[in-house]
Amino acid sequence: MVFRQIGAVEIFRLINYFIWCIAFVASSAAVASPWARADNELFVISRADYFKADLGPVNTNNGIVDSRFERLMSNTYVEYGLTEKITIGGKALYGTSWLTRGAATEVASGFSEVEGYAQYQVLRSPAHASAVRLVVARPAKFSSGSRPELQSNGVDIDISTLYGRNIISAPVKIFATTEIGYRKRFSDSADHIRMDATIGVEPSERFLFLFDFFSTISIQNETADGADFDIVKIQPSLLWRASKRWAFQVGMTEEIASRNISTGRTYFLGLWTSF
Repeated sequence: MVFRQIGAVEIFRLINYFIWCIAFVASSAAVASPWARADNELFVISRADYFKADLGPVNTNNGIVDSRFERLMSNTYVEYGLTEKITIGGKALYGTSWLTRGAATEVASGFSEVEGYAQYQVLRSPAHASAVRLVVARPAKFSSGSRPELQSNGVDIDISTLYGRNIISAPVKIFATTEIGYRKRFSDSADHIRMDATIGVEPSERFLFLFDFFSTISIQNETADGADFDIVKIQPSLLWRASKRWAFQVGMTEEIASRNISTGRTYFLGLWTSF
């Protein structure tokens, strides 16, 4: 599949249709873990994200002007150990976005997406783990700067398989996880195949280096003017554990390739905690 940056005319059409054509993608909030939470354990990631994309020149009623998109977003992700093998949770995204075209700026605020999920632990050992996950998501009808994949007039259902393995435990701990999922979109937008992966390097109990890879590939079965795009992202970050309960994360997400959508960059700060 060939990836490319969209041109100025295509950008303008996307802006008119979606009102806001670009923002930080929700799936990058946190990579799902194949390891189930302990019974009654609550795990929460709270993040603040800043996203920016330079959209380039677009054709408006006032002529051709430069445009850019920016967004500040709060991103909350929750996991709860319901039983030894079943983990439930969800996430919610809320933000404010600015779309600037020349001297004009449009601002909007609101929820971009809310979802819930259930995950079942298929296999677990000291060396590796596997699980299956079912997600039900409700993207916002209200287009508060949400990206095309977050816009929908229906409900999305996502089913995925997850696998993780502890590669080495000394002198540093290294682990890897993968997730492959299919998202059915009950709207005009195209269905997706997702392929995500994480490599973690833990040199000490205090620090954890994470490198995440995210890809979304369209099935291209959209109808009418539904969204159809592909995107590939990488996300390096550093986690510092202040205590057994609290940890702080800093990182960035770089969108390195796309089709039918412009790419941008996100900087984020996160707080991890468990109860």
